[in-house]
Amino acid sequence: MLNEKELQILRENGKIHTDIFQAIKQFIQIWTRASEVDALALKMCQEYWVLSAFTWVYNYKYTLQTSVNDIVVHWRPLDTIIFKEWDVVTIDFWVKDKKYWICTDAAFTMIVWKDKHPKKEQFLEVWKKALKKWLKEARAGKRVWDIWFAIQTYVEKSGYHIIKDLTGHGIGKWLHEEPYIYNYGAPWTGALLKAGMTLCIEPILWYSSWEIIDKWNWEIYVADGSIGCQYEHTILITDEEPEIIV
Repeated sequence: MLNEKELQILRENGKIHTDIFQAIKQFIQIWTRASEVDALALKMCQEYWVLSAFTWVYNYKYTLQTSVNDIVVHWRPLDTIIFKEWDVVTIDFWVKDKKYWICTDAAFTMIVWKDKHPKKEQFLEVWKKALKKWLKEARAGKRVWDIWFAIQTYVEKSGYHIIKDLTGHGIGKWLHEEPYIYNYGAPWTGALLKAGMTLCIEPILWYSSWEIIDKWNWEIYVADGSIGCQYEHTILITDEEPEIIV
């Protein structure tokens, strides 16, 4: 677990992370190139004097992971990717400060639009409601799978699917720490949650299938070509509802 000084750095990194996300959300429009979004994020990292932690873990040369429609995670922000109306875009990003090397990890999904798309809006709305359910479960004294049982039950009743092959994780001085948190499970199983734990919660939803294609052990696609959606938060476990860092 992080000490009080390190938790303060984590919170500061979370504020920077949030600022960068807000700028990205305002920047993305129809005809925006993924490479332009990546350049914006890199510029802001330099201004805030932080690092994109991807480059330090996977020798990844981009700042963001920018996934579109059926490419759900780990896609590169290439110049050839130009956002179109109704594209479902996921931005995944890690921040690491240059002094203490404390990490935050978060992702969001948005729809690029001029006119709204009811089916895709509903799809994203299900995740937002699922988020409220896991907030009630992610507290000291609960177990890891309590979180995911609440989400899995709600999502599947809503007619969508949760991927079972990717996980959330602990975070702090390293990007991926224990416990690893699967997106499904039974109540009262898994690691016990304790106040002071810092975790990354990242449910990934599929529109019409739970099957994936993993290309090169990195890029994850929905097998049937439909859309996916990922949200991720870095949180601090407390005796009450968790503190959302970013």
